[in-house]
Amino acid sequence: MAESEITSSAGDPALRRIALVLRRTALGIVAVALTAGIIAWAASDGESGFVSEGVIELTDDVSRGITTPGSQTTDARIEIEAQKRWLESTRVLGQLQVRLGRLGPEIIGIVTSQPEESPVIIVGVEATSAATAELAVSALIEMYAAERLDEAVTSFDLELETLRVQQGEQSGLVDSIVQELNDNRESISEAEVGVLENRTAAALNRLTEIDVAIQEREFFQLTVDGEVRVIEESSPARKTSASSVVRGVQFGLVALFLGFGAVLIASRVRGRLHLLDEVRSVIGPNVPVIATIPRFRRKYRKGASALVVAYAGSQREAEAFRYMRSAIEVAAAGKTPVAVLFTSATANEGKTVASSNLALASARAGNNTFLLDGDLLNSSVSKIFAQTRVKNGFRALLDQKIEASENIWYETGRGATSLAVLITRTKHEPTDRSELSIEAVSRVLTSLNKLRDIVVIDGPPVLAVSDAMILARSADITFVVVRMSKTTRRDLENAMTQLKQGGVEVGGVVISHSRERRESYYGYGYGSTK
Repeated sequence: MAESEITSSAGDPALRRIALVLRRTALGIVAVALTAGIIAWAASDGESGFVSEGVIELTDDVSRGITTPGSQTTDARIEIEAQKRWLESTRVLGQLQVRLGRLGPEIIGIVTSQPEESPVIIVGVEATSAATAELAVSALIEMYAAERLDEAVTSFDLELETLRVQQGEQSGLVDSIVQELNDNRESISEAEVGVLENRTAAALNRLTEIDVAIQEREFFQLTVDGEVRVIEESSPARKTSASSVVRGVQFGLVALFLGFGAVLIASRVRGRLHLLDEVRSVIGPNVPVIATIPRFRRKYRKGASALVVAYAGSQREAEAFRYMRSAIEVAAAGKTPVAVLFTSATANEGKTVASSNLALASARAGNNTFLLDGDLLNSSVSKIFAQTRVKNGFRALLDQKIEASENIWYETGRGATSLAVLITRTKHEPTDRSELSIEAVSRVLTSLNKLRDIVVIDGPPVLAVSDAMILARSADITFVVVRMSKTTRRDLENAMTQLKQGGVEVGGVVISHSRERRESYYGYGYGSTK
């Protein structure tokens, strides 16, 4: 399958990134949420709550419309839902707690429900004692009725104020017309007198209508009941053991959502690379991904066990390095001998594991292979070959204190020994740390190339020391190792830029610690180098 086809079939990278991050952190976040829920439940001392309920009916025209088919039903549902939200609001809860005084802190919460397609609302108050629950629900219904009454009275006050203004204006209009008629009766025609009399009559009729409306509003204001009918003030409180459990569940769910949100934000802010598509977007289309190495199983993650090519049971992990060996042979375009450098942006990204396993895979394929530990500050090759008491011989070789033949020979398990590892048991003590010389490095690699078919170099990180640039300019091919979920976009961009500015053409990228199952860990094409 072509690379473009694989990329297009991989799905939305953003969604895949989110799914990958959540999958990796899910157990930890769930554990934290569960702990938060248990703590919240324990903090409630296991106390049971008590719930008392009251029943009210909304008697206004809008609410009653819920039983009438048509558009009024929708308006009624909106009105009833608004009243339920008001009853459950924290403002009402606070007012109720204040109203009950010293008993207020015992109130846990307010809940409402509605029998289907009716203007009836069931109001429940949960408290830590039965008496408080019954008292609270009665007080709440009384508060609600008073609130509705105040709203109705206020509404009538506004209407009356408007009508009284209209009454004054209309009365003034009548007086004005009558005055005009009296002043001009002798000087105007009978037709004009008739017009003024008609205007006077119409104005008086309108004034009468306003007076009647005012009388009606005043009567309604005196008899208004808030359009709330109390069906049941409070029921006998019943015990509920769910209060502490519900509180624990609520805390757990909040912790769960906050945890997932925090992880996603942190993942985006820290900028770590999680997907192969993200790596490709940084390195560009001209740098191939030589191989994708899966995250090792636990038993192959430490020390000498990471040399997976040497173990028969590590087929899944080892196959990636065998594929990488073939990819590098093609990338070298038949050029032998060849010096291959593995570097990375920062430390602990898998360079030593990649270079050591590649060296062994190459040796087992019949190539005379030399593994050079080029990281003078943080030598790790000796550990992976279980040679913890020996020293890195690279500095001694550079200083011409030892010969290239003075190294550890590793048994490949395939007959003739063909893998040499430059770590030495000699008593030679390396000189103090100093920058590498490109002339000295080129001389060493030339001498090693005369002895071996391929020289694999475990180099230092590009962003850590300048040695990486010297080794990269001396090697035939340079590969950058990117560790999934550790390497950041910024570090990889800086490393690639630094190599390019140093005149190094990167031959490809090797992905380590990959967990993407949909991405084949055997790689996505050999690529080529110029």
